[in-house]
Amino acid sequence: MKLEVEDISKSYGRIQVLSHVSFSCDAGTIMGYIGPNGSGKSTTLKVIAGLVRPDAGRVLIDGQPYRSLENPGRKVGFLLDPGAHHPGRSVRETVTLAAMMMRLRRSRVDAVLTEVGLASVPARKVGALSLGMRQRMSLAIALLGEPEVLVLDEPANGLDVEGMTWLKRLLRSLGDKGTAVVVSSHLLNELETYVDRAVILDRGRVVSDQIMRRGAVSEWTFVSGPDLDEIEKVLVAEGFEHRRGDEPSAGPGFRVRRTANEIGEAMWSRRVRVNHLGPAAAVTLEAQYGAVTSPQFRAGSIEHTIGDGKET
Repeated sequence: MKLEVEDISKSYGRIQVLSHVSFSCDAGTIMGYIGPNGSGKSTTLKVIAGLVRPDAGRVLIDGQPYRSLENPGRKVGFLLDPGAHHPGRSVRETVTLAAMMMRLRRSRVDAVLTEVGLASVPARKVGALSLGMRQRMSLAIALLGEPEVLVLDEPANGLDVEGMTWLKRLLRSLGDKGTAVVVSSHLLNELETYVDRAVILDRGRVVSDQIMRRGAVSEWTFVSGPDLDEIEKVLVAEGFEHRRGDEPSAGPGFRVRRTANEIGEAMWSRRVRVNHLGPAAAVTLEAQYGAVTSPQFRAGSIEHTIGDGKET
C-alpha cells in the first residue's frame, strides 16, 4: 500500500496555502512531515483525508482517491483532531461507534483499547479524559480497521515521557509490519529517533525531502583550511555538492558529499592547502530544518507549545 500526494495546490482567497506539494510514503516507511506553523501541514493532511478539496493535484492511496475506497477506514487510519469526539460518551461507546461504521466486530474494540493502554478505563467519559488519554483513544480509532496507511497529526501531543516511548515503539512496529505511516510533529528530536524519511514544508512548498539513517555514518566529509575561498573554488570546479558551515572540532569549512580521498586529490592537484579533512558530523533533523525554513517563522515553530489550535 502506497500513499501518493501529487502536485497539490490550495488557496483560500488570495492566500496560497499549498503550492505544488508532492511526496509519497511507501509501505513500511515512517515519514515525518514537518514545518513552521502556517506552512500548510494540517491542510495537506485534510486534503489526504478528503476533508479539503485541492485546487489542483490529487492524492492516491493504493492508486485510488480516498473517496473512491470501499470502507476507507480499513485502508487508511487518521488522527487529526482528538477533540472532535462527544464529551458525554464513554471511551468504549466512542470507539464502538467507529467500529460499527467500519462494519467491524466488537472484539476489535477490546483489542485496540488494550493496544493503546485504555482497557482499564472503557467507561470513562471522553470529557473527563486528559489530553494524552484522548490522543490514545483517537489513535485506537485510527487503528481499528488495521489500516495499511496511517496519517497522524501531532500524535505525541499530551503524552508523558513513558507515553512517548510507547508511541515510538508502536509506530516503529507498525512500520516494520508494512504500514505506511505519515507523522506530523513539532518534536524534531523525537521524530529523528524513529522516522525513515523527513519531508519539510515551508510556506506551502516542500523544501526538503531526505532519508534518515539513524545511527549511520555521515555521507558527508568536512574540509577546512587557511583559505576557504580557494577551497570553495575547487569544490565548484569539481562539481562537488557542498555546504559552508562550522564543525565543533574544526571550526569553519565545508561539508562535502564526497569521500576524503576524492576531495584530497582535488585539493592536491590544484595546490590548495587543507588542515582538516575527515568525516563530517551527522546533520540533525533540527539543523536541517533550520537551514531550509523561513527565519521569521523558525524560532517560534521550534519553541512552539503544541496544541494551541493554530493552523499548522
